[in-house]
Amino acid sequence: MTSIDTTALYAAHPHLTRIGTLWGTRQCRNLLCTLLGETRDGARHGFEPEHASTIIRILMEHDRLFPEFDDSEGGAWWKSWLDHERDGTPT
Repeated sequence: MTSIDTTALYAAHPHLTRIGTLWGTRQCRNLLCTLLGETRDGARHGFEPEHASTIIRILMEHDRLFPEFDDSEGGAWWKSWLDHERDGTPT
């Protein structure tokens, strides 16, 4: 299970507790990437910034612990996004 604090994320989105069930699998990484992408033909409103940040941090931890499922070829888009989150510059 992730070491990232998911309390607020799971309180706001209880269905995401399945991340814990899938932890350490390719399905978990796929779920995390799907959550962060546009898959609703423009109808997705997105997560609140604090929850999006939590999901990205979970994805980062998953990639670090289970590199065999990271198929981003070293160019993970979330690394750039997180740098902008840290320094407050727009993406």
